[in-house]
Amino acid sequence: MRVELLCTGDELVTGLITDTNSTYLEARLFDLGIKVERVVLVGDVRADITQALTEAASRADVVVVSGGLGPTADDFTLECAAAAAGVPLAEDPRVLQWLQERYAARGLSPNPSALRMARVPQGAEPVRNPEGSAPLVLMKLGGAQLFFLPGVPREFRALLEGEVLPRIRAALDARPGRTHRAFRLLRTVGVPESELDLAVAPMAQRHPSIVFGFRTHAPENHLKLMAEAPSQAEADAALAAVEQECRQVLGRRVFGADAEGYAAVLLELLRQAGATLAVAESCTGGLIAQQLTAVPGSSSVFIGGAVVYSEKMKSAWVGVPAAVLDRHTAVSRETAIAMAEGVRAACGTTYGLSVTGYAGPGGGTPADPVGTVYCGLSVPGAPARCERISVTGDRDRVRLFAASHTLEMLRQHLLAASPLP
Repeated sequence: MRVELLCTGDELVTGLITDTNSTYLEARLFDLGIKVERVVLVGDVRADITQALTEAASRADVVVVSGGLGPTADDFTLECAAAAAGVPLAEDPRVLQWLQERYAARGLSPNPSALRMARVPQGAEPVRNPEGSAPLVLMKLGGAQLFFLPGVPREFRALLEGEVLPRIRAALDARPGRTHRAFRLLRTVGVPESELDLAVAPMAQRHPSIVFGFRTHAPENHLKLMAEAPSQAEADAALAAVEQECRQVLGRRVFGADAEGYAAVLLELLRQAGATLAVAESCTGGLIAQQLTAVPGSSSVFIGGAVVYSEKMKSAWVGVPAAVLDRHTAVSRETAIAMAEGVRAACGTTYGLSVTGYAGPGGGTPADPVGTVYCGLSVPGAPARCERISVTGDRDRVRLFAASHTLEMLRQHLLAASPLP
């Protein structure tokens, strides 16, 4: 099945907002064994949208269109769809009723601008939007099935999950003689993309039914595995075989698969170990704590953290001795170790993590230039340890990789201490 995505809106092509709908759709279709063949971004120009719709419909079996269904003057995607199909727009009584009910629930009446959302191309099928006003609209253009969805991510995802994906799945299952596919995304951290490629390259000849792909999502690098076979059982078996070999080669550098997030995986390791964690952050400014607390239920193992940005707070909150700061400075191995030990003692946790460094653009010394970061780990029954890393790039990149490396120190320690199957 050939699938394309068309996203409309000046805000996308001018950089005012980031297109997240296409990446979400690609990931969900990936689970169905479908690879999106093309993603096109088009500004709010009628002729360009009409042409893009016509071209996409000439190439694809399915075109998912995002954006331009709202009540404002620049929402004219359905007008372009009608023009491409050579049909008029017509007010649909079902959509009109849905709008009236939605507004009435808020004690309002739909204004003339809102009523524009009831106009759909003649012959198209509207589907009620559970999260908003603009409906999902289904229509045929040439031999392609088009799905028009609102661009608001919350509404886009609700309609995609509830309406679009089930229809695509049913159409896919009904295709005679189709190639069956199985996918796996192996997530690694601390492995450069080039090294990941070299590690799995020898497997290609042993697994001819597998397509290998790579994706960088800093600080992670992902290995994409796609198996193709005449039956789903054969595709699943081929995928299982290559996944097992990849895991053997990459070892503990693989932290998860598919939708598993790094923080969630680490927190689960802590939970299984019956352990707790506290963090002391300087240059990352709370980024580690933010990543951990984004996971529901993290409070069962993550006790808390301190952003100890100044030397004063390094001493006051996590007990770094003034003598250590005077002798070794705030960015040093000794300070990182004292921070990790101090926050662990202050919070009464099993483990303590710390990070201090020069994120830039200013600061740094000849011995420790900008990008130098010291990451500390305090563990029970053993001396605290520290690792020094050097990160190139801007301030955000230094902070991101500093947080990642610090957390990875703990994950590797947990795996070594209590190997899990």
